[in-house]
Amino acid sequence: MRDTLFPPPRFFKSRDAATAPAARQVHEICDRAVWHSLGFGQRLYAASLVLAWPLTATAAALPWLRRNAAAIEAMTGKGTLRQFAEILGLALKHRASPRYYYMFELYLAERMQQAGNYMLRYETKQVAYRLLRPKVEITGSSIKNKIAFALFCQEHGLPAVPLVAAFNDGARVAEIGGVELPETDLFAKRVLGKGGARAYRWNWIGNGRYRSTTGEEVSGPDVLRQVAAMSKREAYLVQPALSNHAALRDLSLGALATVRLLTCRNEQGGFEVTNAAFRMAANPKSAVDNFHAGGIAAPVDLATGKLGPASDIGSGPKFQWHDKHPVTGAAIAERVLPFWPETMALAIRAHAAFAEWTVIGWDIGILDEGPRLIEGNKGADVDIIQRSLRGPIGNGRFGELLAHNLKQRVS
Repeated sequence: MRDTLFPPPRFFKSRDAATAPAARQVHEICDRAVWHSLGFGQRLYAASLVLAWPLTATAAALPWLRRNAAAIEAMTGKGTLRQFAEILGLALKHRASPRYYYMFELYLAERMQQAGNYMLRYETKQVAYRLLRPKVEITGSSIKNKIAFALFCQEHGLPAVPLVAAFNDGARVAEIGGVELPETDLFAKRVLGKGGARAYRWNWIGNGRYRSTTGEEVSGPDVLRQVAAMSKREAYLVQPALSNHAALRDLSLGALATVRLLTCRNEQGGFEVTNAAFRMAANPKSAVDNFHAGGIAAPVDLATGKLGPASDIGSGPKFQWHDKHPVTGAAIAERVLPFWPETMALAIRAHAAFAEWTVIGWDIGILDEGPRLIEGNKGADVDIIQRSLRGPIGNGRFGELLAHNLKQRVS
C-alpha cells in the first residue's frame, strides 16, 4: 500500500462524537491496515509524514484558497483566514484534503459537523477496496476490460451495449463486429479507460456518413480509420451510441445520461443498492456525461427514483445547484426516472454475476426499451455520490455494509 501515505494514516483513534460507528470503523480498519502493511523503515517514513502533515496540508490548501476563498466569503461571510483555519482543522482531525472543504461544502456548519462521516476517495479506492479484493478473481478482467465486459454480459443474459468493432495496435480485432457499420450513431471509447476521457461520438446523418461532435463529416470507413489510428496508443472499441428514454432526452445534450449506482454485498450475502446519482452532460460538445469531465449529477431517491438538484464536482469558483438543466432549461429536481425499479433490479442482478466483488459502481443508461448496462467499476468512486447527495454516506447503508465487509475480511 505504498501509495496510501497521502494523507498519512492516523496512529490514534478518532474521538469525534459526531462520527457514526460504521464510519469510525472504516477509518480505523483502513488506518490499521496501512500501518500493518509497512516495514520498519516505511513506518518511520510514514511517521515523518504525519509530523509534516500540518505543513503539507497548508501548502495544499493555498491554491484552493486562491481559487475559491472570495466566492465562499461572498456566500458565507467567512474570510480567507477563517477558511484556512477550518481547512487545516479538517486536515488534522479527519485527514480531509483541502479540496473536500469545497467539494463537500464543509464550509457550512451542518456539513462540518458531519465531516467524520464522509468516505474519502483515497481511503476507499486505495485501502478499503484493496482489502476487499477477492482471493480468487473469476470476473476481474471481464469487469475491467470493456470488450470482455460486453461479451460477458451477452453470455449471461444481461442487457448491455453490443460491440460494433474493436481495435488494438492499429488493427481491427477480427472476431468483433460485422463487416458493415450500422446506420446509427456510433461511440468509441478506450477498452481500459476511466472517466470518459478520450471518448468520441459520431452521429449518423445518412448516405453512409457521420458527423462528429466537433462538426466534422466523415464516412463509415473514415470513422474506422480514425479509431484504428487511436488504437495505436491504446485499445479502442466502437459501440452504438445509445439515446436516452424520451422522458430524459431534454437532459442529455446528445450524450447518454447515465445513472451511477453503488451496490454492495450485504449481511445475508446478497447484494443491494446503497446510493445512486444521475449524471448529465453540461457541455454540448462533450461526448460523455462524466462528472470528472465537466458534467453535472443529481441525487436519486432510491425509493421513488426522484431526482434532487444537480451540481458539478464542486471545485469552484462557481458553486451552483441546478433545479433546471443549465443549458436546456429542462427541470431536474423532482423529476422521476422511468424504469427505476427495473434499473435497481438490473444493478443487483449484474452484481450477482460478478459476485466475488464486494462493491461495484454501475453505469446504467435508461432507454425507451428499459435500462442497459454501460459498464461496471470495481473501484467505485464515492465523490460523485456524496457531492450530489450533499451529505456523507459513511453514516448510511454504504458505511454500514463497507464496515461489515471489512470486519469480515480482517477478522
